[in-house]
Amino acid sequence: MNKLFFSILFIIALNTNAQDSLLINRGPDGDAMGSSLKVDSVSSKILEDLSAKTKSYENIYVKFKFTFKNETQDIFEEQEGNIKIDSNRFRLEINKQIIISDGSTQWIYLKEANEVQIMEYDSEDDMMSPNKLFTIYEQGYKSEYVELKEINSKKIHVIDLFSVESNAFRKIQLQVESTTLKLFNIILYDKNGGSFTYLITDFQTNFEKNNTNDYLFNLEDYPEVEVIDLR
Repeated sequence: MNKLFFSILFIIALNTNAQDSLLINRGPDGDAMGSSLKVDSVSSKILEDLSAKTKSYENIYVKFKFTFKNETQDIFEEQEGNIKIDSNRFRLEINKQIIISDGSTQWIYLKEANEVQIMEYDSEDDMMSPNKLFTIYEQGYKSEYVELKEINSKKIHVIDLFSVESNAFRKIQLQVESTTLKLFNIILYDKNGGSFTYLITDFQTNFEKNNTNDYLFNLEDYPEVEVIDLR
């Protein structure tokens, strides 16, 4: 389950393959203007802007609600989590796990077992790189603009992504706030009728760096912890 969860969460660090370089005009509400625009050019432009905006952040802190649902198998699971990202360092907390990296070493702490696994951190491993969580820059996906809708008084761009090559997900949907260009919701649809939803409940950027120990695992804070060193 751990490996699957990481694969689902960090696949968000994906890119849509821009179909053309046509610029679009937007009204003050962030809506695309002009009926002659191709759908793919609209989604590509929004994702380019989202990528540029996200790369401008010095750091990111996000709270999210994770939901897994599969009606045919009568499965419904909910979890809440948060992640703090600063350059190539991160701290992810969800359910009964804490995952920390200082950029060179990674710790996975399992609360119920009071066990920590230590391994080298590979920043080039796309599936295990939360510092790429909200950057959209890698090729491999085609995009389709679905609609502009209102959710909780916010105008939200809805964009569907389809992988150029076959993978575990038949579709990924991004929902982006039109005015702030921040991710609002991410839904991944697998090939077995399941959906994985990440609803972002709090999104903070450029926060003051108060505690660098957030990106280190201090064994003294976890009495009698079992250490499994995989380096």
